[in-house]
Amino acid sequence: MATTRQLQISFFASGDTNNSAKTSETSIGTITDNFTQATSSKQPVQKSAGNAHSSINNAFSSALCDGGDIMSTGTTRSIGGSSSSYSIIIAWTNGDYTNDTWLISGTSNDAHWGIKAGGADVIYKANGSKAAAAERDYPTDSTANSTTSYTFGSDVEMLAITMDNTIPSLECFIYNINGEKIADAAAVNNSALGVAFPIDHILGKSDGTLGLDGEILDVIVSNNKVYSQDEIKAFGRRYIGMKDITT
Repeated sequence: MATTRQLQISFFASGDTNNSAKTSETSIGTITDNFTQATSSKQPVQKSAGNAHSSINNAFSSALCDGGDIMSTGTTRSIGGSSSSYSIIIAWTNGDYTNDTWLISGTSNDAHWGIKAGGADVIYKANGSKAAAAERDYPTDSTANSTTSYTFGSDVEMLAITMDNTIPSLECFIYNINGEKIADAAAVNNSALGVAFPIDHILGKSDGTLGLDGEILDVIVSNNKVYSQDEIKAFGRRYIGMKDITT
């Protein structure tokens, strides 16, 4: 199967006017879906270069989200599934994890990947309504299923997820911005990890709740592709390079 970068919604190089409501952002991936938000109370706010959070170098922009913002596309993209694979990369800064944060989701059965309240777990729910598809927690502040204990913080962060269902034993690894494996999701519970995952929203749940409280930088989704750890580290270096090193 051909590798497809399904989506790349990049906010770090946007030329939109500072403090303008983010009504749309077009994917620059192979598929150029236009992510939109028509409801004013759910629109992220553009922060142009020099106006983003102080953790970001003045050369980069971002989109400020208040926990109740969401962007959607009219087309649902399905990734993964039987004998398939995918990778998800999401970068943000100034994150607040008081509540659960759904970073990428599908309306169908509230499927989602995100960060659990407190910042010490990654959460996943499959596209299914049965108990086997219930939300799962993958602790990241433990070395029980990884070599690195990690809690997401307020600096520039990245969540990378690779799911490989093309091999006899399904693998699903979770990495941080340093390219360190912080969780082995399949080792914790591999139930429903290999089902197709629908994507039609980013930054929160379809109703605008459980959204990112912070500033989004980048969202990348690749189907039929498992990024290597070296490739994950390269993504991380890109976002680390966006930090304001003067503070």
